[in-house]
Amino acid sequence: MSRRFLEHARTCLAEGDRVQASEKVWGAAAHALKSIGEQRGWAHRGHANVLYIGEHLGREFDQEPLFLRCLSQAESMHINFYENQRDDNVIERALLDVETLVKELEAIKTLQPRPYTVRDSSDRNRLGRLLGLRGEDRPSIGDYSPVGYIQKHSV
Repeated sequence: MSRRFLEHARTCLAEGDRVQASEKVWGAAAHALKSIGEQRGWAHRGHANVLYIGEHLGREFDQEPLFLRCLSQAESMHINFYENQRDDNVIERALLDVETLVKELEAIKTLQPRPYTVRDSSDRNRLGRLLGLRGEDRPSIGDYSPVGYIQKHSV
């Protein structure tokens, strides 16, 4: 689905439809992230959870700067769907970044989750949200999981 959205984004951009191109770029990233969320048993409904999945995967696979940049680009395209303020060059750059993100996510989807240690309160809150845990039930800083805090995995 993500690949189809990327192709559609290119077509829309070539036809001058920046609004639809922008939303297809966001859609490509969101679908790829939601797919991994589904695979791992994480909460993946809603905008925030989609971004949390990307943030966590960036940390888990030691690609945090790349993932944060790509997520920022994708989210800016979602905003542009409503605002239509970005020009063709900005949308093209976002499209290229999201293509990179989708490739990385396709590779990650075939891998077993990596061991993960909760590093800080951001990790604790993000994982708590993805795992559907509240307050004291969330993993503590320093907690370790040999399978990346998944609920299930189906590679």
